[in-house]
Amino acid sequence: MSFRYEFVEHTADVAIRAYGDSLAEAFGGAARAMFDIITGSGEIKNKRQIEVSAEADDIEGLLVGFLSRLILAHEVESMVLGEFVVTIENGKLVSAKCRGEAFDRDRHGQGMHVKGVAYHMMEIVDGGDGGESSVQVLFDV
Repeated sequence: MSFRYEFVEHTADVAIRAYGDSLAEAFGGAARAMFDIITGSGEIKNKRQIEVSAEADDIEGLLVGFLSRLILAHEVESMVLGEFVVTIENGKLVSAKCRGEAFDRDRHGQGMHVKGVAYHMMEIVDGGDGGESSVQVLFDV
């Protein structure tokens, strides 16, 4: 799956808008963009699979929880991830099978440290059946 995203202008941090044929694909695109920021768009090999999940009362909290869990995987498990198969259930639960590899500073150390995900500037558009979905996220770097 090819993830689509673009950078959105911001003065201090890094903002992106990710697209997909579904909201789940847009979440995956945001995750890929985040790891491209971390690695400076370095190659990530799909050597290991992990599963992550998050629950929230609203879709914004779900996106923040999902991306925060991925930051935790990077920080605690020293993982960089490049492939995401995301499932969203009832707008309250997100789960993903993620593939990547151990972080290697020589190969993956050219990007920026992502400290967190902000609600500021967040936009989520669910295109529904047949429409394009998108998410806009601001990363605290």
